[in-house]
Amino acid sequence: MGRLSTRSNPTSLKEIEKRRIEIVVSIIDERRYFCLQKLDLSEMNLPVTHRVFCVAQAGKTSQRFDMGTVVTQRRENLLLDEIDTSESLRFRILVHEEGNTQMAASAENLRPRDENESESLLPMEPADLGQLLWKLDFNSDGPVLKFNSAVFPSAAGVENYLPFAALVLPEAVRKIVEKIAEQPDILDDEEEPLSSWGSWIDSFGLDRPHELEEDEKFEWCNRVIEAFCNRHSFAARLGVELTARSNIND
Repeated sequence: MGRLSTRSNPTSLKEIEKRRIEIVVSIIDERRYFCLQKLDLSEMNLPVTHRVFCVAQAGKTSQRFDMGTVVTQRRENLLLDEIDTSESLRFRILVHEEGNTQMAASAENLRPRDENESESLLPMEPADLGQLLWKLDFNSDGPVLKFNSAVFPSAAGVENYLPFAALVLPEAVRKIVEKIAEQPDILDDEEEPLSSWGSWIDSFGLDRPHELEEDEKFEWCNRVIEAFCNRHSFAARLGVELTARSNIND
């Protein structure tokens, strides 16, 4: 059985582990929805009549949804029509007795999954970026690659567009490995979101960085990016695609 955490506070607020929750965001007819696909509150000894609420937040905007009870929650797509699309979308799960605002359990800073996004160390999120095509943000959950929602409708649209992957991903990944090179100890700290990148670096047969000099950090980052690009054959694949398009236009 997994850890059931209770915060040390006078109200005995129980912490719902993130592994018990799955929130999926989708775009339907150019409008953004979310669905609480999973919320496992078993073995937490919560009263079955307690209400469950889901709060969506982005920047200074938020929406609150009544999701039902501890034993029965809503599973349909719910419209996010009051949320700022230019900011990272996060969710909270709150559980308390109906008519009583004192919380019995909660989960904070939950990152949704894009239904069209493949599992990745580098999650992608749509954002209103003006004339910027992409931007890499670091938050408490780790790095997030934001893409311009006016150009790409979804993470799948980004992933399936080879020029974006070939030109953007190496530079985004470089920013991440540069951060790792500056703070190599984070790979050994399981509480750090970037620690999961350790096994990814290992998969290339490369050494992890340890107290490198400045020129060594630069060289190490170059080796990681070279290995990453070689694995995905970005230049070769893009060359084939551009040649094919040229032949069609001739």
